[in-house]
Amino acid sequence: MIREQYLGQLWELLSPVPEPLRREWMYDYEEHFRMAAEHGRSEVEAANELGDPRLIAKELMLNYRVDQASNKSGSITLVSRAVLAAVSLGFFNLVFVLGPYVALLGVLVAIWATAIGIGLSSVMAIYEGAFGGGITLLQGTFLSMVLIALGMLIGAGAHWLTRAFAKMTLSYLKFNSRVIRVKKG
Repeated sequence: MIREQYLGQLWELLSPVPEPLRREWMYDYEEHFRMAAEHGRSEVEAANELGDPRLIAKELMLNYRVDQASNKSGSITLVSRAVLAAVSLGFFNLVFVLGPYVALLGVLVAIWATAIGIGLSSVMAIYEGAFGGGITLLQGTFLSMVLIALGMLIGAGAHWLTRAFAKMTLSYLKFNSRVIRVKKG
């Protein structure tokens, strides 16, 4: 009875993972129970050897999310899911992963907003040159081209920073999961 409860709970906790991969992972845990029975150990002993299924699921989900983000070239959405999976492993990750991640993500959003704002301000320069009295149409056109170019440069820099940020975060999460495995083992 313990075996079915343990494996059922683990199966449910791993529900975000595609079924083929989940079956592959579950096979290892089913095999652990089978081997324990062959060696005369009880299901309770086998479950105690494995540890808490919630912790196992969190560690597997972290590795899954990190691999998923790595395979998709560091999509910020997938990296964020990996960060949240890491945070679920404990207070240490809440402080040393989520805090800096949110702060740096805020900086990136500000840089992207700046690039978009500068690019869109070119419309106002053209409008001022055509209908306002402060600058001529030629000056407005020139200013508009400068603002578009500046917005594009900042946007290119923001794109590069976003990619670098995603790679750095994934590298740290991989390191973090290795440390957790070493500390646990």
